[in-house]
Amino acid sequence: MKPWLAVYNPAAGSPGAARACARHLVERGLAVRAAGTTGPGDAAGIVRDARDMGGIIAVGGDGTVLEVLAGLDRGRQALAVMPVGHGNCLARHLGLATVAQAMAALRSPRFRSIDLVQLRILGADGRWTEQLAASTLAVGYVADTVDRGRNALPWLGQAAYAWASALTLPRLLAMDLDIDGRGRARGLRTGLVVNNTSHLANYRAFQSARLDDGRLDIMETTAGWARQQLHNTAILVGSRRFGPARLYQAERVELRLDRPATLMVDGELLAGVVQLTATCLRQACRCLDPRA
Repeated sequence: MKPWLAVYNPAAGSPGAARACARHLVERGLAVRAAGTTGPGDAAGIVRDARDMGGIIAVGGDGTVLEVLAGLDRGRQALAVMPVGHGNCLARHLGLATVAQAMAALRSPRFRSIDLVQLRILGADGRWTEQLAASTLAVGYVADTVDRGRNALPWLGQAAYAWASALTLPRLLAMDLDIDGRGRARGLRTGLVVNNTSHLANYRAFQSARLDDGRLDIMETTAGWARQQLHNTAILVGSRRFGPARLYQAERVELRLDRPATLMVDGELLAGVVQLTATCLRQACRCLDPRA
């Protein structure tokens, strides 16, 4: 295939980790060059200007992957991930939980087509936006946990979200759900998670999730703090005890909120969201996967 471009986010993970990783990729001949981002949305522009590249290496966390996808020519370019962010959900699902594993995969590249999530998001200002995601979208408890981990505990690196999950108090949100067009169901929930991968940061919360089945894995939560912590601990040890209120699969999810809330999309936080639609795009992106 044509050469790789490494796009790195200097703010991802521990200070300096993404830059050092990108430099290492170039020195080892695994990427022909590296380009760093300087702010939100920068990665998409860098990728759009790199049409001569056959593949893009997202050096960062899930947020870096999110931005790379916005500029990726999915019909021609492949995606690879270097896990130097806090959550690294897509990388963990692909068996690339460490940079060493990801670099080994690049030396003998194998690929598979993975699902993506098409999002339409309505803000409180009345404006609709669209974007692609690879891993996770959430409102409520998980979004609040990510907010705390990113903004209050970033110095903990990949342990930030685990600590934040214990320090975050679940709160009830009024929401309407429409699953696969079957009609709206109204209720109070502490959170909703729509996942494409098996992982929520350190937690393998969706053990049956696949990246190529054309289905999204959905979790509804209603638990208070104590029950939520039991659920978190059970996931860490691979148990299904103390599970969520509902866990199921669907191709399309529509969510409406009574009040604007923060939406987390692949580690990025979008404030003032009142409605969204998530649709699974089956096998929409060619991705480096050592198990392909």
